[in-house]
Amino acid sequence: MPNTPSTSGPPQPLSDKARFLVHAARGAPLNDFLAVAATDDDITVLDVIGPRERPHTAVVEITPAKAQLLEQHFRQTGTPTHQLTIEPDRPLTMFGDGPLDPF
Repeated sequence: MPNTPSTSGPPQPLSDKARFLVHAARGAPLNDFLAVAATDDDITVLDVIGPRERPHTAVVEITPAKAQLLEQHFRQTGTPTHQLTIEPDRPLTMFGDGPLDPF
């Protein structure tokens, strides 16, 4: 018998999605990406950062494979290159992981 944790209710599917940041550099139009993301079932936009008419960062939930495809697409189609970038969304810490040294 497989060793599975007991939970109440039906088992929940494991999601292989993770959070990533899509950032528009040098005034690139993030709204174009957001319009495409709205029609792609593989992309869930969780938050948009910046002014409504000109946001600069989107927090998205996608698979790592989709993130890699987007990174390649951004590199190949950006003129100049790297107008849009993608990176994993990592938790922020005020002082890093090392010992506290305020000065």
